[in-house]
Amino acid sequence: MGTIRAFFEGIFGASAGIVGFLLIISYSIGSIYWLWLSIQLGSFWMFFIGIAGPTIIFSGPVGAYSLIFGPPDWLINTFG
Repeated sequence: MGTIRAFFEGIFGASAGIVGFLLIISYSIGSIYWLWLSIQLGSFWMFFIGIAGPTIIFSGPVGAYSLIFGPPDWLINTFG
């Protein structure tokens, strides 16, 4: 019984590590895409948000979402 428990603990531990790694990668790619999108839109303020202090926290997930589903209308209306 202990070996089965250890097996499932290993599986869930590995899957949690993979999910965490994928989140870090998607956040990094999303941040880069945010900066690229700001250059394409010609928005200095969008670029500034992508590199300035605590606002970087929000640009990564929005950039990842924009990469997968396209930029949301509010983003284009605000910065475009």
